[in-house]
Amino acid sequence: MTKELERIIDNMETVFRGDAWHGPSVTEMMNSLKPELVDQRHGFSKRTIAELIYHLIAWRRFAIEKLNDNIHFSLDSDEANWGSAEITSKESWPELKKLFTATHKELVELLNKENDELLDKRVPGEFYDFHKLLTGIVQHDTYHLGMIWVLWE
Repeated sequence: MTKELERIIDNMETVFRGDAWHGPSVTEMMNSLKPELVDQRHGFSKRTIAELIYHLIAWRRFAIEKLNDNIHFSLDSDEANWGSAEITSKESWPELKKLFTATHKELVELLNKENDELLDKRVPGEFYDFHKLLTGIVQHDTYHLGMIWVLWE
């Protein structure tokens, strides 16, 4: 592996596991949340905390599929992007957390097999490269962590 991809993976891991400059990581936030909060609706947000977590999972799945050259994979429905009522319920919260951890681990393992040449490759079926996709996932996670924080308070 080479330096730029290592830095991107490190950023992904920091936002996911901890020691991020912006505050609590995804894992720290998920482990601090009471299950009864995760599927509550608020008037100022269209999404619940669990739906936002599923959305972070969905974009990891997207990256995994594209790394596996799946040109046809897309997040073309609300359920693909935000999850079903069943998986985003408070009853399913433990399974959703496990799914997120497993999906994140799978993505990092795939990326650890690559090198910086990946970053300049176009994402199959898209008009941007893997650098944009992977750095976008870091930005996307950080953005949605802010939304989760607001919904938590």
